[in-house]
Amino acid sequence: MSTELLIGILILLLVVGVPMVQAIVRSLQRRRSLGVDGVSELRDLGLQRDELPRGLSLQSAEAVTSEELALADDNPEATIAQLDESGRVIGYRESFRDPRSMGEFLDWVCGQTVYHNRAHRRIELELTRYESDEHASQALAEKPRLDPSESEVSVDELDERGGLMAREWRRSENGADVQRMLELRWASGDVLGVIRGDSEPAGALDDSEVERLASLVRSRLT
Repeated sequence: MSTELLIGILILLLVVGVPMVQAIVRSLQRRRSLGVDGVSELRDLGLQRDELPRGLSLQSAEAVTSEELALADDNPEATIAQLDESGRVIGYRESFRDPRSMGEFLDWVCGQTVYHNRAHRRIELELTRYESDEHASQALAEKPRLDPSESEVSVDELDERGGLMAREWRRSENGADVQRMLELRWASGDVLGVIRGDSEPAGALDDSEVERLASLVRSRLT
């Protein structure tokens, strides 16, 4: 077998095999995650496929535990103590995107080729249950935490939109906006709801679509 043929086979195995392994691992993680107590109730409040803007498809759906958030932080002990003090019980997060994700490896390949000049859109919904209405209201008022190293990321508080608190995130390169995210937040009883509409380039997702989805989920909570 020639060296060129062997290299070709290895590349083919990577292109086909890596995404398959990723899909299997994510499926197992997702099933285990969605079995956490309290997640199914939050999941039932989530977005339906026929409610989404055209072209968006499911990327992930998973529980968000306080333990996972703490382990992702530089100071897990302090973070878990802060989350416990905040009255946080359990969270659920689902994400939808366009173009459809085919695994990290193929996403990178497509991003360098066929998707290089294509607009990218993402909708993310996060619902978090707290011990009381007061805890949820306090979480709603919290300020965002910015990574000091992200000097090209800016956050601005916007006027309320239909009773929803609005926040705008922008990422710039060489002085020009390349990515924009609109974040809408509200508290319904003991549940904090957050919807984020993320687009690259900055204007690829209509704000009205994000507001419509937030209103749909909010109506199911009230």
